[in-house]
Formats: sequence, C-alpha cells, structure tokens
Amino acid sequence: GPLPIGRGVSVPPHTEVASSPPWVALVFALVADGTLFVSLLFGTLYLWIAAPNWPPSATPGTSLGLALGVVAALALATVAARGSLRALAAGRKPQAWMVLAALLLAASIAALLELIGGIMPHPREHALGATAAALLGYVIAHAAIGLLFLASNSWRNAAGYLSPRRTLDLRLTRLWLDYTAVTAAIAMALVLALPSLVGMLGART
Repeated sequence: GPLPIGRGVSVPPHTEVASSPPWVALVFALVADGTLFVSLLFGTLYLWIAAPNWPPSATPGTSLGLALGVVAALALATVAARGSLRALAAGRKPQAWMVLAALLLAASIAALLELIGGIMPHPREHALGATAAALLGYVIAHAAIGLLFLASNSWRNAAGYLSPRRTLDLRLTRLWLDYTAVTAAIAMALVLALPSLVGMLGART
C-alpha cells in the first residue's frame, strides 16, 4: 500500500503502479530492440540486390510444421503469461502458468535450433542462409531471455515479492513474451517465403 514520503504525503511503491519506471524502461528498450529487428528484415531483402552468386545453387527450404510449431508455442506462452498474471491478481498461485510458459519457450528454442541446423543453403555458404539463421537466432535469443524473466518471476514469487497488488514482474514478462511472439511470427513468415521470393526474382544480370 501507500508509503509515507514526508510532509504528510503517501504514495504507492513502484511495484504497485501501472506506468512505473521499469515498465517505461522496458517499453523504450523494446522500441530500440525493434529497430534491430527491422534492420535484419531490411538486410534480408537488400541482399537480393547486393549479394554475389545469386540465386543460390541450393534451393532454400524450411520445415513448415516446425515453423508453425514455433509460432504456436510462443503464442501459447503469451497466453500462459496472462494466465499467471490473472491468477496472481485473483490471489491464486501463478506457478503452474509460469511452468507452462517456460516449457513452451524451451520447446520453441529446441525447434528453432533444429530449423537453423536444416537451413539451405548453409549459413556459411551463402548470404541467404546467413540472414535466415540470423532471423531465427534473434527469436532464440528473445525466447531465452523470456526464460530468464520467468525464472526471476518464480524466485520473486517464492520470496514473497509478488502479490495481487504487486504484479509488475508478471506484467513485464507478459510484455516481453508478446514482443517475442510477434517478431517470431514475422521472422517465420519471411523465412518461409524465401523460396518463393527467390524464384520470383530469379537470377540477376
């Protein structure tokens, strides 16, 4: 609840405020992070103009099932994050939702690693494969950071720092996972579209 700060004034701690400094900081961090993601997307498209040996000798291809599985797992992780937030706000234990979100993130990381391992052409052999690997690696990094968010949530919940009035940690996790799921969907769409785009553009003169 509100804490006295002097002169008869009491204010709530930042963990109980909607637009607290950590929330605003994460929003700004994700805006900056988004510029990096847009740069990766632009780089993938720009290489059609600048990359040598175009088109690649190996036809690019990505497992549709794995790609859709990654997007579905990350989307469900955002649902689990919301479930943990609702449970905490209602005075219930959020641990089961946290575990579910962590399992979904771990599954998405495993699938992404398998996708990177099967990229054609190989990332070391052609710019097309390298940019596809960079996009998938971006999603892996953000899913892994999501696991760190959940680990922090679990520790702070066990230590008694979370309550129906102190939901900031879970709100930050939800925001991070929302960003991860949206960027993953965009990245997967581009990676899946690469074979069609290569065929559409054909060889450059």
